[in-house]
Amino acid sequence: MIDHISARLESATDRYVDLPLVVQVAIPVLALAIVPLLNPGFFVMHVLIYVFIFAAFGHSWNVLGGYTGQLSFGHAVFFAVGAYAPMILFVFYDISPIIGIWIGGLLGAFIALCVGAVTFRLQGHYFAMGTLAIALIFRQLFIRWEWIQASRGISMPLEDIGTLVSLTFTSREPYFYLIGAFALAVTVAVYVIDGSKLGLYLKAINMDEELAENAGLNTFYYKMYASGISGFIAGVTGGLYALYSTFVDPNSVLDLFRNIEPVIVALIGGAGTVLGPVIGAFLFVPIHEYSRSLLSGPYTGLGWVVMGIVIVALAIFRPGGVLGGRLPLVGDQGENE
Repeated sequence: MIDHISARLESATDRYVDLPLVVQVAIPVLALAIVPLLNPGFFVMHVLIYVFIFAAFGHSWNVLGGYTGQLSFGHAVFFAVGAYAPMILFVFYDISPIIGIWIGGLLGAFIALCVGAVTFRLQGHYFAMGTLAIALIFRQLFIRWEWIQASRGISMPLEDIGTLVSLTFTSREPYFYLIGAFALAVTVAVYVIDGSKLGLYLKAINMDEELAENAGLNTFYYKMYASGISGFIAGVTGGLYALYSTFVDPNSVLDLFRNIEPVIVALIGGAGTVLGPVIGAFLFVPIHEYSRSLLSGPYTGLGWVVMGIVIVALAIFRPGGVLGGRLPLVGDQGENE
């Protein structure tokens, strides 16, 4: 049965791959663009906005973890820095989030470079443990840091919600298009990286870092490059998440699961591919959000059990993710050349 379904999926994918690249991208983008016009309801819009957020967040992890093979468990730090930046700048200094989210992205990139400078000296599981330890340190720091309101968090003033200067809205549709456009832009940027020399170097590091160094590649430099890009994407994504939530606190952006979510998204879809995080987000977010809403009350938390079963099943039957070992899609251009 599973083989039959897999064969049907591969056949459908083959036909899709045969379409021109512009058509491959235009079909899902146009289909998504008209969704708000169909008035699907609050929850569907909320799930789709979260899909866009986690697609971009998954991309941020994928640039470093998927392409270079550096298993980071600390991306919530960059996400959190980016989330706090526009809120602090607007609430405390009257600087619009239109500027603040980009400053948050730059701060995310800066922190990512600092973390990379320390942790890239570690290898394998020590690197993963190092990034996770840094994430836990930041969480405790943010919980106790009074200047950023500690564990109380920062809320967008109610009188400013719905104004252009605050970049917040009273309906879901503007968020849908704003965050969706950012997720699309990130996907295009990763596509460009994937087909560039930088993408080739990052893949070489992932395949065999020692061999890449022996071939003359400065692996530390390119890992730092990937880390900076990764941190910037995570930072801007965190800023958009905070504006959508109109609130940010350590529990919402530095929770332990926040470090794992981009990893899951990328691995489900296919790490090291352009479309992997997008497909992963479209699978992870609906399953997680719907199971969480259905399993509320005394069953709170069991949504992660459902998600865990899906992940285990995928690990058994599709260990490389949905796109793992697939024929070349948009994201595998480098393999075609």
